Amino acid sequence: MTATTEWVEDHFTAGNLALDFANTVYRRWPDPGPDLFTDADALANWLTRTRLLPDGESGVTEAALEDARALRALLWTAFDAHKDGHTIPADALAGLLDTARRSVADLAVHPDGSTTSRDAHGALAVVALRAVTLALDPSPQGVRACDRCGWFFIDSSRGRRRRWCSMKTCGNQAKAARYRSTHP
Repeated sequence: MTATTEWVEDHFTAGNLALDFANTVYRRWPDPGPDLFTDADALANWLTRTRLLPDGESGVTEAALEDARALRALLWTAFDAHKDGHTIPADALAGLLDTARRSVADLAVHPDGSTTSRDAHGALAVVALRAVTLALDPSPQGVRACDRCGWFFIDSSRGRRRRWCSMKTCGNQAKAARYRSTHP
């Protein structure tokens, strides 16, 4: 039995819902770390925490979990290309659009642009649509990836030189390592 991930503020540092979804592994590099979507309950908790599913929604299935992991892989491909200044691969963009198309009946889009998901697949459609929106109308700050763990984020820092997903975690570790290397 695996422990279900407890989602806290430190998991939501990217500045964009689709980027936060892409960051649902412990780390992306140098080697992929443990999957934070440990089971369907962890996915349900993430979707509830981000208000993509109403509180108490318990219909997240193993199939939805597999779809979520496949969506995350598409996000990695799209956002890696974006951060590197490359064209987003057509198959990744097609996969995002297909994810949204398959589940469009499971969500409602309101006049103010907000969405209501009927189930996990509808919530995944929202994530896919947010990713497509970011790809088609990128943030002026651009998508970056943490130097230490590879998590994505929108660099909204004053000088646009942010290097870490969070100063609290990776930034602190990097600065401590640098201090140790210069003070034997």
